[in-house]
Amino acid sequence: MSAELCRCRNQVFKNGANSLSSSKCCSKAPPYFQAHPVIVLTDQPLRSILHKPDLTGRMLQWAIELSEFGIEFQPRLSKKGQVMADFVLEYSRRPDQHHESGEQEWWTLRVDGASRSSGSGVGLLLQSPTGEHLEQAIRLGFSASNNEAEYEAILSGLDLALALSVSKLRIYSDSQLVVRHVQKEYEAKDSRMARYLAKVRSTLQQFTEWTIEKIKRADNGRADALAGIAASLPTREAILLPIHVQANPSVAENSTCNSIEADQADDQEWTHDIAEYLRTGTLTEDPKQAHKIRVQAARFTLIGGHLYKRSFTGPYLRCLGHSEAQYVLAELHEGVCGNHTGGRSLAHRAHSQGYYWPTMKKDAAAYVQKCDKCQRYAPIPHIPSIALKSVSSPWPFAQWGMDIVGPLPAAPAQKKFLLVATDYFSKWVEAEAYASIKDKDVTKFVWKNIVCRYGIPQIIIADNGPQFDSIAFRNFCSELNIRNSYSTPRYPQSNGQAEATNKTLVNALKKRLEQAKGRWVEELPGVLWAYRTTPGRPTGNTPFALTYGMDAVIPTEIGLPTIRTDAAKQKDADTELGRNLELGRRSQRKRIHPDGRLSTKSISALQSKSQAQKLQKWYAST
Repeated sequence: MSAELCRCRNQVFKNGANSLSSSKCCSKAPPYFQAHPVIVLTDQPLRSILHKPDLTGRMLQWAIELSEFGIEFQPRLSKKGQVMADFVLEYSRRPDQHHESGEQEWWTLRVDGASRSSGSGVGLLLQSPTGEHLEQAIRLGFSASNNEAEYEAILSGLDLALALSVSKLRIYSDSQLVVRHVQKEYEAKDSRMARYLAKVRSTLQQFTEWTIEKIKRADNGRADALAGIAASLPTREAILLPIHVQANPSVAENSTCNSIEADQADDQEWTHDIAEYLRTGTLTEDPKQAHKIRVQAARFTLIGGHLYKRSFTGPYLRCLGHSEAQYVLAELHEGVCGNHTGGRSLAHRAHSQGYYWPTMKKDAAAYVQKCDKCQRYAPIPHIPSIALKSVSSPWPFAQWGMDIVGPLPAAPAQKKFLLVATDYFSKWVEAEAYASIKDKDVTKFVWKNIVCRYGIPQIIIADNGPQFDSIAFRNFCSELNIRNSYSTPRYPQSNGQAEATNKTLVNALKKRLEQAKGRWVEELPGVLWAYRTTPGRPTGNTPFALTYGMDAVIPTEIGLPTIRTDAAKQKDADTELGRNLELGRRSQRKRIHPDGRLSTKSISALQSKSQAQKLQKWYAST
């Protein structure tokens, strides 16, 4: 065991020494390394070591320093292998060139002629043995009948094949008369047809082998189209006519809420060059672009065949192309867990879920601006915004704001009202629908949805309506030592958190339901899920993350797996659970995590009277 550990330690020291020597060489002569591409021949796996995603310490520093130079690591060539390769090349038998030239393959010629009142033309389609196509449309400058146009098509095709040194040719035509003339089954009685036939037979003698067959008109569509174009165009000069394909009609309607226009001029995604460099080490021919890719690649890595970007504040971010970004924005904005948030919040949410592409903010803002529901149900602010204030919380879920929303459109069971409770610190929301709300309903709601789930709060803020300011509800709160605080209905802004939550939930229900207003009870769980998984501007994080310590897995991460969902599939669930429990036990003993972040309990104690800026940093770090 000691000898094995010593061998592994020596191997680690050897790899580090090789990386250090490469870094020192670059630092000694940086102008030479920056001006020329450098190839390093080594028998050590330096490239795979320096591109590992889990580098730390000095190895990470050396990898970043070497990434700005055009260094390519190649294995040392074996001298014995090169000698063997030269021997095989020199003494291998080469195939007989004469034998190759005698095995020519067949070419295919499809012809058709057209005669119309506007003119006559022929169409040719010559196909090589390897599948290449050569198409020609020839307009005849003289009047010709249909049979004469068919003969002209065959003669033009034969001349084209001879010009390409074709020796074996198969000819296909949809003219029964011409084919039977050439096959000597029909007799050419007309003198003009006889001259055409003699010309065709004399030309065919220049081929080694040839065949001619009659095919259906439907099987000769391309040649027929070329002949029709040549006969219809009123021109007497040769022209180049490119034909483009339009996939969709110009007045087509989008099937989704909106679409994102591609910023790239071609179909190549922005991740292609970086992923190709990390995978094979190849770069573009442009030196400036190659240098840019080398510098950018230091912050990217390949995991499971997908490109990921190293994040400053969290795990690796999966890099998305244009079509994948469109899917993520559509799912987050109007999917199962979407609530039609603004552009800034939509981009923040996509980033917090573990995705990245360079134009996130721009694409999210454009997506929201084109959303029909967001334009029709956009909130209209009536009061100016004010500065945020810090909120102290002696224990989790210590302060709740409650309010009643309604009456809403009648739903099944005649439910018209919504009882909403919001935690002031984490912005977590609990809500239930009722046909009518009395003090006993409020008492049952607080016991079931707040006390039994999140513990006894310190204070509950509500208006002085009869449901909240009743003897039964006051006695219930006094038994649990819960303090009641009331705001007048004439000035509901004093309970600002509850009012803000009500406005958000009502707007989300409007955008989801549109005309089907009676289905708001069925859509309520989805709206609550979307609200709990959407980052808020005051906290900078989602209520779910502030409550449970991490973001929820949403349908977007199932369609496009991120680093954590991929890891969950690859690792055993019991092992992962045990590791998380062990890390949680260690973090409770210490005030600092092993990776340098403050623990949740430490932050709760330290942030009791801090400013909103410190609170926002804690939300981002957790």
